[in-house]
Amino acid sequence: MKKFLFYFLLLSISLLIMSGCDDKNILDEKEGVEYYKQKQYEKALPLLEKSASSGNAIASYYLGEMFYKGEGVEKNENTGCQRYLESSKGGNKNAYLVTAICFYTGKGLEKNDAEAFKWAKKVENEINETDLREYDRKHFYFLMQNIYLSGRGTLQDLSEAAKWTEKIANLGDPVSQGGLAVLYYNGNGVLTDRKKARYWAEKAAAQGNDTGEAVLGMLNQYSLPPEQNLEKAAKWYLKSAAQGNTAAQHQLAVMYEKGEGVPQDLKKARYYYEEAAKSKYEEPKKALEEFNARYQSKN
Repeated sequence: MKKFLFYFLLLSISLLIMSGCDDKNILDEKEGVEYYKQKQYEKALPLLEKSASSGNAIASYYLGEMFYKGEGVEKNENTGCQRYLESSKGGNKNAYLVTAICFYTGKGLEKNDAEAFKWAKKVENEINETDLREYDRKHFYFLMQNIYLSGRGTLQDLSEAAKWTEKIANLGDPVSQGGLAVLYYNGNGVLTDRKKARYWAEKAAAQGNDTGEAVLGMLNQYSLPPEQNLEKAAKWYLKSAAQGNTAAQHQLAVMYEKGEGVPQDLKKARYYYEEAAKSKYEEPKKALEEFNARYQSKN
């Protein structure tokens, strides 16, 4: 069941005066940024380009914003990401995250997981000195979660993945709350803790998250008496299965086949085995084959 439930699931403005820029360059940058904030992009563009050509990292960042988002210019993710990279190399901390994302997604820069991780680590190291709004902070946490879960750009580390998942969950994200419930239920990257699993599963389920609902089903199904409640387990599985959760569909199939928590019903059992088998996983496909073999005479 672990593989069924293992589910996991860009920047604020800061004006930094870089050394080596002359006064005119700084004035061009400041004026260009001010025009940018006022959405007077035609006036901002030449000033930012002039300042960036002299190595101004802040100007390069705002040029990146303009091209990446298509603000006042034709949208061009390649140019935008190149400008972000220039800004990052110039030491602008507020460009590190978007540079990491460009490398990680391969949108605007050639996909490079090692470079993505390098710039993401810079964000982590400088996060207390970087003005990240909650929206951007959440994107950063997601990036770190995905990097450590997948092992792209660094070694896979479920403990680190769990740490970043919890940060996202604390921001109220239901998918991460459900994923964290799975981690605590299975002991992936954290010590197994059913109380914490229930805590996060309830938070996720309150927002209609199918993973949280499935974990609540498992907590009710596999707890020891008196906490065990098969009827409640089936209700949570039904909610989760209705959203297409493979684990919940599989568990319902087994419960209907055996008559556990629900009246025995082989037609419903077959239905949920078939629904689960539509997933990419091999185990539910095998379970359907075995079910069909057991009840060939009842087809």
